[in-house]
Amino acid sequence: MLFLFNDVVFDLGDLTTLLRDGTLPLPPAQFETLHPAHLTALVREAVFVDPNIARNKFEQCQHLCALIAYRAPGANALLAVRYEQATGPEDVGLRFANVPITTLAYLWKRQNENALTAHEINGEVWTRVTDTLHSAH
Repeated sequence: MLFLFNDVVFDLGDLTTLLRDGTLPLPPAQFETLHPAHLTALVREAVFVDPNIARNKFEQCQHLCALIAYRAPGANALLAVRYEQATGPEDVGLRFANVPITTLAYLWKRQNENALTAHEINGEVWTRVTDTLHSAH
């Protein structure tokens, strides 16, 4: 499974395998109890601490994407922005979306060619997405 987090496309593979690989500080039984509000809070906290988490903490971000995909079926893209004036995690803007797999595969290919840019992602995803799952500021 492919998942776009800001400007990085993650290949999550099999979600169950990834989530149960022992690197998450949560027991598997807790995955089922996570609500979208919990996931939103986790993402906001992570992005507030490190706005470039997708690149700086690849594995942590990959697991966060897997949790989102597992608990929010249909979500396969997330735009998370910490504004310069942000004073806390609640100031991190989030937008979840369901992007066609063909678009994600194209972006994955471009990323593997070291040719993917934020501008291209905006043009291929965020300016075209009309069916968002959730948008928050």
